[in-house]
Amino acid sequence: MNPSRLCNKALADENSHRAGALARLLEAEATLDVILLDDATSLIDAVRHHMPDIVLVDISRADRDALDSVRALSASGQERPVALFVDEDDESLMEDAFAAGVCSYNVLDTPVKDVKPLLRSAIALYRRFRETNAELLAARKTLSERETIDRAKILFMKQERCKEEDAYRWFRKQAMQQARKIIDVARDYLAHQNRTPSP
Repeated sequence: MNPSRLCNKALADENSHRAGALARLLEAEATLDVILLDDATSLIDAVRHHMPDIVLVDISRADRDALDSVRALSASGQERPVALFVDEDDESLMEDAFAAGVCSYNVLDTPVKDVKPLLRSAIALYRRFRETNAELLAARKTLSERETIDRAKILFMKQERCKEEDAYRWFRKQAMQQARKIIDVARDYLAHQNRTPSP
């Protein structure tokens, strides 16, 4: 596989002739700088060094090995938007590609004038996915914290024989006095109760 970097773009291809052709195509765009990397450079190393805005991967339909590099890219913490170019359309490959982290799947005979818009749309799609994923993670975290606080309140109510509003006021007061978040106080309370032997 021969990775290359296009300005803030990266290209990977197992076929040096096709990699060079695609690089020349993109070099024709005045706003792009193309730097071809040698065969010994891995995609992960290239992305880590050049910090591209997008990774281009050009593979033949029958060769799924390049998808391993895409998967490894995500696992390495160097995740980037990935646009895949293939020589023939293949529904099975497309599904594997999206599962691996590809966000734009394109047949190689895409007209030259359409390549740059494809890259822009792939970057925009990736950024939107990241935003949506971050929102989802934040929502899950909030829900988890609420469940933890509710468990702590229920246990406090049982221990102190009080109402829910009294339990919440207690946790809020502890948080204010300790300059901490209520969730942290609730976690400590639950941990302490779990360590305390039942009478």
